[in-house]
Amino acid sequence: MDHPGEPTRLIVYGHNFCGQARRLADLLAKHHIDHEWRDVQDDSRFRDELRQLARGYLSVPTVIFPDGTVMVEPWPEAVLTKLSPRQPGLMERLLGR
Repeated sequence: MDHPGEPTRLIVYGHNFCGQARRLADLLAKHHIDHEWRDVQDDSRFRDELRQLARGYLSVPTVIFPDGTVMVEPWPEAVLTKLSPRQPGLMERLLGR
């Protein structure tokens, strides 16, 4: 397992009862963006990691990017926008161009 501050790929903390987190995970999968889903509902280790990242809260989705940037409760589109320089053609695919 990667250390929360040093990911080698995109990490998404969430749970299946959060529509925004599920939507993000579905979009990432749909566009074949490699990521690790860390379900805070099922694993107490992930809950503890998330509390450290989100200042004591269980805010989902929380995303850690490979560059170490953390986004707490971002809209899925904000995550995809940040990823677009690392994923050539991503925005064109999303916009159907």
